[in-house]
Amino acid sequence: MNICPLCHESKNIHYFKDRRTFLRCLSCNLVFVEREDLLPINEEKKIYDLHENDPDDIRYHEFLNRLLIPMNKYIKGIGLDFGCGPGPVVSQILKDRKTEVFEYDPIFNNNLDILNFEYDYIICSEVIEHIYETEKSIELLLKLLKPLGALGVMTSFYPDDMSKFKGWGYKNDPTHVRFFSEDTFRWIAIKYNLEIEIPRKNVVILKRKL
Repeated sequence: MNICPLCHESKNIHYFKDRRTFLRCLSCNLVFVEREDLLPINEEKKIYDLHENDPDDIRYHEFLNRLLIPMNKYIKGIGLDFGCGPGPVVSQILKDRKTEVFEYDPIFNNNLDILNFEYDYIICSEVIEHIYETEKSIELLLKLLKPLGALGVMTSFYPDDMSKFKGWGYKNDPTHVRFFSEDTFRWIAIKYNLEIEIPRKNVVILKRKL
C-alpha cells in the first residue's frame, strides 16, 4: 500500500499513469509517485550531474529572483540554502546583502554540521519535489528555522485539470516525485501552526510563529 509521504494517510486515488503511476492524497492533496518508481540515489545523481545551473547565468538569477524578491523582507541575519546543488548561486546573488548564507545539499554538500544550527531564513528552490521523505524534510526545515523565521519554497504547483496534468512537462523529470498545490501548502501551514504567504504562482513563504 502506498501511504502518503506527507500526512501518512492511506486514502489516495489513482491520479495519472504514464511511465510512472501518480497518486493523489485525499487528505493533504499531495500528488506522489509510487514507491517502486523512486530512483536509487546513484541514478538520481547521474541526472543531477547533467543539470547546468551556471552561477553566472543571468537567466538563472532571474529565475531564482521569483523566490528571492518576495522573500526580500525576511532575508537578514543568517540564512540557509537548502538543496543548493553543486553551485553556490543563492549566496552569490545575496553577496552584497548584510546576511551570511550557508549551503547544504544531501548529494553535493552533505555537511551535517550545517544542520545543527538555527537560521533566520531558509531558501528551498526547486528542491522539495525531489525529496522522498516529505514529512521528515518539512519537519527538518522547520526545526532549522528560528521563531519568526521564514522558509521560502519554490516548486511548480501541479495543474488540477487532468488534461493539463497530462501535458505538464514538470512531471516528466524522473527525479520529480512529489507535487504540491496551494491546498497542500495550506494543509502544511495548519498542521505546523505557520503563517503562510503565496505571493505568486509556484512560490510559498511559510513563517514560524513565536
